[in-house]
Amino acid sequence: MIMNLEKLQLEKLKALADETRLEILGLLRHGGELCACDLEKMLDKSQSTISRHLKKLELAGIIESRKEGVKVMYKIRDLHVYKLFAVLDQIIKREKKYKKILQIQENI
Repeated sequence: MIMNLEKLQLEKLKALADETRLEILGLLRHGGELCACDLEKMLDKSQSTISRHLKKLELAGIIESRKEGVKVMYKIRDLHVYKLFAVLDQIIKREKKYKKILQIQENI
């Protein structure tokens, strides 16, 4: 099966479109390389939940893993994923909804 660019883009975006997976990427960004057991503790999620999300990110090519004894260590495969987040941040900051949220937060 031949995949076109749009399908590959969709595959990556689907992998990123989940709150838990975004939290995992945030922790990996700041923690460099973490084992699944650390992610379970940090996110207070079950082993099966973390494993499922790690598998989706790995299949999409966003993270990679390696064995270290009995542990499986994970890290970001390509740091360009954060450029995507930076672009999304810029798009969001231009929206009126974002500006209203900032105003509300300033008044609290």
